Amino acid sequence: MTTKATKNKQDEISDEHVEASIIDTLFEHFGETPNPTTYLASSRHFIGDSSTVMPPNLVTEIFQEKAKYYAGIKTIKTGLKHVDIYISPELARDMLQHSRRGAINPDHKNRTISRARVKAYAEMMKNKQWCLTGEPIIISSDGEILNGHHRLEASCESQSGFIAPVTYGVTDDLSFAHIDVGNNRTRSQVLEMAGVEVSPSVLSRVAMLAKAFEETRNPFAFRGTQGTSFAPAQILAFVEQNSELALSVAFVSEVVKRHRLESQASEAIYAFAHYLIKKKLVELPIKELPLTPETYLTRVISSIGLESEEDVEYQVRNYLQSLVHESTSYALLCKLAAIFKGWNLHLGISVAGNKISVRRVARYKKDEDGNNIPLPASGNINEPFTVPCLPKGKTPRSIQRQSNIQIR
Repeated sequence: MTTKATKNKQDEISDEHVEASIIDTLFEHFGETPNPTTYLASSRHFIGDSSTVMPPNLVTEIFQEKAKYYAGIKTIKTGLKHVDIYISPELARDMLQHSRRGAINPDHKNRTISRARVKAYAEMMKNKQWCLTGEPIIISSDGEILNGHHRLEASCESQSGFIAPVTYGVTDDLSFAHIDVGNNRTRSQVLEMAGVEVSPSVLSRVAMLAKAFEETRNPFAFRGTQGTSFAPAQILAFVEQNSELALSVAFVSEVVKRHRLESQASEAIYAFAHYLIKKKLVELPIKELPLTPETYLTRVISSIGLESEEDVEYQVRNYLQSLVHESTSYALLCKLAAIFKGWNLHLGISVAGNKISVRRVARYKKDEDGNNIPLPASGNINEPFTVPCLPKGKTPRSIQRQSNIQIR
């Protein structure tokens, strides 16, 4: 049975053999050197070789009255071709049967089909309400379907044919990461399609946190993924460039698997903590560590080796337990800060408040009449974010402002 605490944890966001296997998986298709067929639409070769300007009558045909605003449009010769066809239920069935579900190669697979979407599409096709929107069925240069599986499934289910434009001859190796990104193709689905063997959902959340941290100017003002927006292809590229992310996910996954009942936070939180500690250790001028990040996090996750309430890991676990039913973005920051505080205390580095627990903005302030007024930033972290391997920083102004709200 899934407990409420377990559900909340899910909602939050060394070994050479393991390292080699994960890196091999990540680079099996992409390679460590740029592939000339990866991003053909950015190729200067195509653009430089084209000197043909679109004739005015074609510009008018495409843009109608707005054609007067456009001039000097270059036409580019590529391998892409387009045709409009009628897809009968029988043809849809055969296309699905003989396709590897959108694979670029046998190690890649398309996202899982949404039954709800197929049902909705099938209902519209059956009622003769399917529109010719111009969105094509996309076929790769080796005949594989890259986009259109939901429509083909719906045609089979409703036994209704439909007209569709077909774009074929697509040769960009990474096109699967960009097609249909505005239509519910999630980051974790893109990672799964890329052949990543570690949990794609955990890896995508860790990558989101890592990329958000990297792009935060003041690390002590880190606010998780609040206010960020990353496209699936960005996260895929970030994972590709930072293989340590997958290593951290693999390490944490094994520890949590053995000690799931003792775990008090999500795998993504522990994995990001492991990744950032390892990353910051490179910048730390220290000859010998009192313990390894792996030992520290294993103790935090499992409680193994803890002997008294004075143990740092015991204090971290005690604080995490107090937040076990919280899954807000503020709680995520508090959990991460507590884990990093414990690590810094092991290294003899000062931490905000000189304790594991994290100060938070009060939920209420009293007005002049003594009434409790709810605060909009209630529960938010109210101290500089703790960065592993770095001494505590100054409290950012944004945090000072939220804690000094004036009640009018």
